[in-house]
Order: sequence, then structure tokens, then C-alpha cells
Amino acid sequence: MADVTLGEIVAFSNGKSRPAEGSAYRTYGANGVIGTAGDFNAGPDSTVVGRVGSYCGAVHYTTEPCWVTDNAIIAAPKEGVNPRYVYYLLKRLALNRHRIGSGQPLLTHGILNRLTTARRTRAEQDSAAAVLGALDDKIAVNDRIAAGADALIRARYATFAARPAARVGDIGELVRRHVPPGQIGNANYIALEHMPKRRMWLPTWTDASGVTSAKGRFAAGDILFGKLRPYFHKAGLAFVDGVASTDILVVRPKDPGHRGWLLAALASDEMIAHASAVSDGTRMPRAGWSDIAAFEVPWPGDAGAREFTAFVAPLAARVRAAAAETATLAALRETLLPRLIP
Repeated sequence: MADVTLGEIVAFSNGKSRPAEGSAYRTYGANGVIGTAGDFNAGPDSTVVGRVGSYCGAVHYTTEPCWVTDNAIIAAPKEGVNPRYVYYLLKRLALNRHRIGSGQPLLTHGILNRLTTARRTRAEQDSAAAVLGALDDKIAVNDRIAAGADALIRARYATFAARPAARVGDIGELVRRHVPPGQIGNANYIALEHMPKRRMWLPTWTDASGVTSAKGRFAAGDILFGKLRPYFHKAGLAFVDGVASTDILVVRPKDPGHRGWLLAALASDEMIAHASAVSDGTRMPRAGWSDIAAFEVPWPGDAGAREFTAFVAPLAARVRAAAAETATLAALRETLLPRLIP
């Protein structure tokens, strides 16, 4: 069967600068959701492609109308083409390979329109999209489990706002176990880019085989806190042992029975606001442990903290299981993608 150009099956258009603020629609940048907007410029079942910068060629799919910024391109299926097939096709084509420029990578409509792929019937498109979509739909369910657990813990923590205060340093301690690169081996590695924003779980990591500088050792159950640009709100529970970037503080509860409370305190909006306010530096502000340790958070007492940890523990276990399933599903999807869309 003859090849077809992308321009024959996909309509590409540039996003636009961000509209007036609002919350009705998600806003997509070059690498996914960056906020909300009061209007939309891309319809449902669109694919968003990173147009410029380090995320040039990144591909995201949206089932709902959204606003796409001028850092991205909107890819809409032409008549008779399965929308989700377009998304998986663009992922399969590894668009980053086709970028131009070095200092500021760029994708253009001309580049995208000229790319070719095998012509497929609608039935073939539907079949590939259904299989791959089922995997991504289950991954999305797992993401909602993590988000729901996070929201439950934050809501319960907020009910203790009027309680007596304790310093963070009374509940947790900084772990100072620096490991030189020659002793790291193939440990699990977490850097700031592996830590999701405002989510108290750390479900992703990589191996440390390419690490060339000293890192900090952490253990499963430790809480990692991003001290570089703390306003990015990166604080979460480690599910595995490993090593972390030196831009991350490793904090361990002094009493394991207080782990859940320490996690909620370090991940709270109040803690992040404090860390951001006291961080040093203009371009690359960093928060110090002494300032974090001195910050006062609500304290429900020993019994209350243990009860709170007992509430958090099964939620954390459920999120960890969902994260492991997501990793398996994602690996299966990447294996199937080139087979279903050669």
C-alpha cells in the first residue's frame, strides 16, 4: 500500500499566546498542561505537538477542548481519520528527530506536512488506536488514584490547622549520606525532573548508570524535598531505595509512626510558600534545611500523628501498586506501538 504524507491526513495549526485567565479549559504548552484558560483554540480529540525549545516534538492527546500556546502545534485529524490514531502515529514518528536548529530547536508545518507514513484503512486505524488507547486509559485511571489519594490526605491535614504547632525539625531529620559517583552503581536515581509538581508521590525514577557526580542516598519511605526553586512544589514519598540529585533534600521521620504527618507537612502549600520566601538566590533560588526545619506546622500530638500515618499508609500502598502497574502498561504500550503502527 502506498505511503501518505502527514499533510494528507492531519491538519496542523499553530497555537496562540495565552488568553485571559480562566478555569474552564486546560492550557497546553510544549510539554503538556501548564495551567488553565477561559477560552479554547483546539477542539476535542486533538493532538498537541511541542513546537519549539527543549520539548520540541513532545506529543500529548486531549479528549476535551483546550487552549494551546504558541509554543506548540495543534494536530487535528482530517475527515475519515481516527483522532487517537493521529496521536499514536505522531508518537511513533519520534518528531524530535526532525527538528531544525540547535540553540532553539524548532518544528514547522512544512516539516510535519512532508513526513510520510504507510496509508492505513480506517479499520486498521481504529484497531491500533483501540489497543493502545486501552492501555493509556488504564494509566489515566492510575493517575486519578494518585491524585485522589493526594487530595484526601491534604484535606484531612487541613482539618488540623488550628492545632498547636511543632517545628518540622522536631518531626523529621535531614539524611546526609552523599555517595561519590564511583560507588553509585546501578541504583535507582531521582532528579527534580522525576518529581511531579504538587503531588506527594514519587512513582518514577531512572537508573543511575549515567550519573557522573556525587548524589544523596535515600531509602524507601524517605521524603524528598526539592530545594532548588521550591516554588515548583516538589515534595513526595520515595517508593524505592536509591540516590537523589543534590538539589533534593532527603528527610526521614524521627519516628516511623509520624511518617504520614511529616509527608503531609512537607508537601503542604504553607511549607512550600515558606521555603520559597526564605530561599537564597535570584535566578536559581535554593531553600536550606535549617529554614525548613525551623518552620512550624500543625501538630496533632503523638497519638494523632500515628493515627494520621495509619490513614496515609494504605493510600500510599495503593498508589505504589498503581504506579508499578503503570510502569508495566507503559512498557507494553511502547512494545506494541511499532508493531501496530510500523
